Amino acid sequence: MSLRILLPGICLFFLFFLFSNCQNDADPAAKITEGHKRMVAMLDSINRNADPMNYLHVNLRKIAYYEQLMQQKAGDEALLAQFNYADQLLRSGKNEAAIVQYQNLIQKIGDQLVDNTKMLYEMLALAYMRLGEQANCIETHSPESCILPIRGAGIYKLKAGPENAVKIYERILAQYPDDLLSRWLLNLAHMAMGQWPAGVPARYLFPADIFQAPPSDILFRDIAIPLGIDVQGISGSVCMEDFDNDGNLDLFMTSYGLGDQARYFHNNGDGTFSERTQEANLTGILSGLNAIHADYDNDGDRDIFILRGAWLYHGKHPNSLLRNNGDGTFTDVTIYAGLLSFNPTQTADWADYDGDGWLDLFVGNETYRPEEPNRCELFHNNGDGTFSNIAPQIGLAAWYGFPKAVVWGDINNDQRPDLYISNLVGDNLLLVNQGGTAPDKWSFQNMANNTSVQYPQNSFPAFFFDYNNDGFEDIFSTHFPVDYEGASVVPLLQEYTGKQPEGDWLRLYRNNGNSTFTDVHRELGLHTITFAMGNNFGDLDNDGWPDIYLGTGKPDLRALIPNRVFHNRNGTRFEDISMNGFSQIQKGHGVAFGDIDNDGDQDIYVVVGGAFEGDLGHNILYENPGNSNHWLTLFVEGVKSNRDAIGARVRVNVRQPDGGTRAIRTTVGTGGSFGANSLRQEIGLGDATEIESVEIQWPRPGVPNSTFTGLQMDAAYRLKEGATAAEPVALKRIVFKK
Repeated sequence: MSLRILLPGICLFFLFFLFSNCQNDADPAAKITEGHKRMVAMLDSINRNADPMNYLHVNLRKIAYYEQLMQQKAGDEALLAQFNYADQLLRSGKNEAAIVQYQNLIQKIGDQLVDNTKMLYEMLALAYMRLGEQANCIETHSPESCILPIRGAGIYKLKAGPENAVKIYERILAQYPDDLLSRWLLNLAHMAMGQWPAGVPARYLFPADIFQAPPSDILFRDIAIPLGIDVQGISGSVCMEDFDNDGNLDLFMTSYGLGDQARYFHNNGDGTFSERTQEANLTGILSGLNAIHADYDNDGDRDIFILRGAWLYHGKHPNSLLRNNGDGTFTDVTIYAGLLSFNPTQTADWADYDGDGWLDLFVGNETYRPEEPNRCELFHNNGDGTFSNIAPQIGLAAWYGFPKAVVWGDINNDQRPDLYISNLVGDNLLLVNQGGTAPDKWSFQNMANNTSVQYPQNSFPAFFFDYNNDGFEDIFSTHFPVDYEGASVVPLLQEYTGKQPEGDWLRLYRNNGNSTFTDVHRELGLHTITFAMGNNFGDLDNDGWPDIYLGTGKPDLRALIPNRVFHNRNGTRFEDISMNGFSQIQKGHGVAFGDIDNDGDQDIYVVVGGAFEGDLGHNILYENPGNSNHWLTLFVEGVKSNRDAIGARVRVNVRQPDGGTRAIRTTVGTGGSFGANSLRQEIGLGDATEIESVEIQWPRPGVPNSTFTGLQMDAAYRLKEGATAAEPVALKRIVFKK
């Protein structure tokens, strides 16, 4: 093992023990301040000292290595080094240079398109595609850029890239007519030039109906550009929340690169945003593929947890707990809080598993080699600003795998949260909370096999939600291929051409109300392939039924497929409305729903960008166009329960136009497993004529339910545990500058 590989770990642990020894006698405030500095130093050390050969997303630094290797090798080894050099140029966004290298390689082999050289031609065509995407979608992007079907301002003005790509794809397809991926990219190239479908040879044309939007009033539009929140970057996540309690939802976002700065945008409430990353004391808080938020210390403002090291065998990186100081600043309290560990992860979730009124944290760590397991952690909140990992004491550390989603939900309505783990490399787990006599004497029982929710194999995003409003939480989980760096999105392309491939692609498990589940994805119209990564749910049209947004893709630059949106039709089926303006083909990751303009309907922020340094995208804010349905916004506040009331079950009883009644249900939380919704409960009421009552089941055994009456529709209220009346909340409607 080289000294270069060892250096990052040596630096980190030297810093850790140095500061630990120096600060043992310091007062808590000094320890917290010093801990923040230590975290910044650790993250900087990881970035500066990382061996690029150990990281799939450190591409610029690999270029020099392969360039030098080209000079040192001869024959086939030199050709391989040159191919890898060209590949890293492409992954780094240096598309013109990559084109030169691929062309040079083709000249060296004598311009022979055969099985062994086909990849060269595919990569040259891709480099031209990327050149066009870079010049049009990235450097001069518009609200319609890279959204299928590409039209209007999304059509490329600079066409050299796709024009050259078309020539190569047609040559490939003339010899390999069954190459679905090349055929798909040929269609996209023509579409980008405004030449689809007429310009595509009939034998290569994809069916027009896959690009047709169903009749719908749900037509969102990206408004991030004029607001200055169309952040450019690679994959990452977003938390949408009112972090300073001024009544307006702000945005906190992360990015996957080792040196990528976390960023914080303040909603000014006047139709503008201001970046306050530096003012918020976040400078030096780097990297992170995912983030979630909650009020872990019950002080009335939301804190943020950042997850790092995902997908990386050498991703022994620390996570970060950012304490909200209530004055517009954050402090990294990871070390002081006892949360410092070095495991690769992108998934965690908050819940009060033992009902003591304090939020606990489960972290799902990824294991790459069974002989070197990275155990999952359950951090019990001690109620004093610190946590203790009690997973070993209660048996949760015995299991290890490759969790890509961990989500809490209450499957049996006993006010004790249960845990669902979506596992990329085996069966999923459903850990049902059995209770206990003390935090470290708790018990969870894996009931996945008993309840038939262990599938799909190789799953990624997941969440609990009550899709049919029957009062029992259901489970949504989707498949993701384990060859996550490969280009094959062919199964989806086969589906587009009418050939449904075999595979366990998606599951929607309906909770039967007796601790069993039934997979209903087929009968509800969800038998489809998504390649989903980011995910969340919310109510797009205020009809009272939760809808689904999935960010999609794979790391490979050829994996250009649309993000997916499914509209819930009264709990009886889901309709694919992706082509209603949501079908961004750049990689979709963190997703957050929230009423960011306080007008009563939910908007959506999506982090866009891939895994490689050059696979850049611009983040999107989809503004909800509004609808005629009614709404209700609730701020649910615990007292004996955790302050955010995470896990509380909300039931809104409304009167219908026909005189009947209807119950609409939500659960307090941030939603899906990749991206974090606002903790406000923004509830669509459909065509209700009045609210009869709102009932809250608090997330703590022994706390009686609350019932509130007298609430008006199209208004906001605070519902506090133990209170007898709802407190009106005035939210100022925001008109965004466009």
